Amino acid sequence: MAINEENYFEQVIGPLRQRPRRSDPDGLDESEEWWIGHFEYLKERGYMMRPRYRPGWQPSYIPGSFGSLYAEDAQRTPHPYIMDALRMSDSLIVALKLVKTSTGEDEIAMLFSDDDHNSDPHNHCVRILEVLPVPGADAEKILVMVWMRNVMDPRFRTIGEAIQFFKEMIESLQYMHRNNVAHRDCSLNNMAMEANSMFIRQYHPMAPKKRYYLIDFGCSRMYDPSQPRPLEYSLKSGGYIPPEGLADMPCDPFATDVFFLGNLMRTSFLDGDPVMRQPGVSGFEFLRPLVSDMVADDPSKRPTMDEVASRFSGIVGKLRWWKLRSRAVQKDEFLSTPFRAVYHLFWTASMMLLLKPAIPSPKPLHSRL
Repeated sequence: MAINEENYFEQVIGPLRQRPRRSDPDGLDESEEWWIGHFEYLKERGYMMRPRYRPGWQPSYIPGSFGSLYAEDAQRTPHPYIMDALRMSDSLIVALKLVKTSTGEDEIAMLFSDDDHNSDPHNHCVRILEVLPVPGADAEKILVMVWMRNVMDPRFRTIGEAIQFFKEMIESLQYMHRNNVAHRDCSLNNMAMEANSMFIRQYHPMAPKKRYYLIDFGCSRMYDPSQPRPLEYSLKSGGYIPPEGLADMPCDPFATDVFFLGNLMRTSFLDGDPVMRQPGVSGFEFLRPLVSDMVADDPSKRPTMDEVASRFSGIVGKLRWWKLRSRAVQKDEFLSTPFRAVYHLFWTASMMLLLKPAIPSPKPLHSRL
């Protein structure tokens, strides 16, 4: 469905009106003022921000009133350094991210966005569409990329859908490591779903085309392949600190990446995540041996990403079709389980009649961006 400036705000922000948001009694904050100050510049470069971020904006609601919970122009950007906008040339919804050049994030992001890397199907690093200089600020740049959704929104319907997500994230880290780059912050909050082929308002069950990406390279490091890889002190990621971080010991950053990916699989699926208050998902015990090795306390005993990819492929290859098509049931789900199970049975039958694969594998979407 085509999106233009006239209906963009309703389609993208409209769903927010279905749930309350915090009021806006104090108006614009400092970070929002920064984006407004660059509105004309971004417009000249072909990017249109929402009415809230245009010069001279006046709220359509009374600040602090009940109306501010649902008004479109009361919705703040989710992060002070990220802004949503419309690329006026083709109505593509994009994310604008302000980064410091000192972090090297722009260089690493652009490395995996060049033609050679972009054409590799194992590269699941977010593609940077354009890098904009910031007028009068040589130490800052704006990265332009496709606007993406939370990986868990909506949640995975089947075991097979989650398997595809794991596969792409494993391939992504494996690809980064093979190119001598450690992500160092690869938790769930730095993974995203590109879903432009889906409907904006809802996810159509007949078009489950989605592709997952690693994002945010602000903590990433690139290493010289001709030199021994230096040990690094680990960071806190997704609310968790790896064992080497708790021990305040530097270690191979690739091993820390393996821990964070294994910890994601453990906390978001196998066991649940008390930090993020996620209950976990039933049906993934077949991954327990691999995940346990990935989160080993001793970094030297963790498998490499090449080994993780090989073992994962072997595990998935042994799964039967009915396992892959079975429903991914949240562990806190009780009363609704029988009703959802019946619906899932009919939905699965329709997928099989339409010859839809148990593990959805969409074609790369880079070429149309």
